[in-house]
Amino acid sequence: MENSRKRHLDDAKTTGMMKRHISSRGAVTQPNRRHFPLINQGATCYLSSVLQVLFVTSEIHERLDPTACILDRELKTIFKNLPKTSCGTENITDALGIFNVHQQRDAAECLEMLVKSLGPKASQLFQGQLKETTTCLKGHVIIEETTPFLTLPLSLQDGHSAKCSVKTGFRQFFQSTAHTGDNMVYCSECKQKTEATSGCEMVDFPQVMTLLLKRFDFDFNTRSDVKSNCCVEVPNTIQTENKSYRLYGMVNHMGSLRGGHYTATVLSGEDNAWYDCDDAHVTEVEEQPFANNKKYSSSTAYLLMYRASASRTDKSSGEQDQPKNPRSPAKTQKKPILIFLIVFGCVVLVILVILFSVFVL
Repeated sequence: MENSRKRHLDDAKTTGMMKRHISSRGAVTQPNRRHFPLINQGATCYLSSVLQVLFVTSEIHERLDPTACILDRELKTIFKNLPKTSCGTENITDALGIFNVHQQRDAAECLEMLVKSLGPKASQLFQGQLKETTTCLKGHVIIEETTPFLTLPLSLQDGHSAKCSVKTGFRQFFQSTAHTGDNMVYCSECKQKTEATSGCEMVDFPQVMTLLLKRFDFDFNTRSDVKSNCCVEVPNTIQTENKSYRLYGMVNHMGSLRGGHYTATVLSGEDNAWYDCDDAHVTEVEEQPFANNKKYSSSTAYLLMYRASASRTDKSSGEQDQPKNPRSPAKTQKKPILIFLIVFGCVVLVILVILFSVFVL
């Protein structure tokens, strides 16, 4: 991993971007710098990348409880100092029980380890619930269970080189699966094996939704682990049943299975600009993702972090953005007309009764 990191940084030097870089000693090379680096202890780029995304997760800052656990205390210290200077991560690795800082680790596993080690208030931000249901053709519920999740794994369904779509993978994750032929399941109400369908739905929506792109998989043809470097179209927003999520952080993986390197791309809440965080170097992204409504694609994106912004119905139309006041002017203007018609009708009725009585008598 370290050799791959050095090669990656050498490539960055050739682009002429070094004058905007920040050194690992915290020296600022650009005035009014908004982001500072985290120092790599050896092969801890996976940790630095995850921490940079958590740093821009503003919702977590006030939820960290230094009295709840050691990790909350150490994260609060780093998040307090990081806007002013570069920081080390030795206390974080100690709190997580990571003693071999030269061993390569997976960023997704690191994120889950961090979230599970946080205090309950902070970890709750990332937790959701999925309900999985299997029903027979007659509608009998065979299996129904609810499970918690921290990340949603999305398959790169189009192979290793074709362009994939996060939105397609997200939809496929919730698509129903048919059980037919040899895969039929037993229904206790039908008292026999029967065809059925299985599917899942999100019943508890997390404030921060993490999508895991399954770039690492097992190839049954070669019987070996492989990594997919396919280009993935990443959406700026994702709509669920009743929430709208907006992208604010990415953890990227480049290189091979055994010599890879992690970086982070994060959206700053200070200036609304995207930054690349590559260990001791932090640079503002030259071609800002989604600028001028452009699509964004990546062959290195691995973890995608989305925060809930508002309900889907609130964003569906301009009319629904307006408050629904039952005493609105449009309705109050109709009341005088209605009252006039009622009074006029009563007067006409009285006249008709009088005329009828006169003629009859």
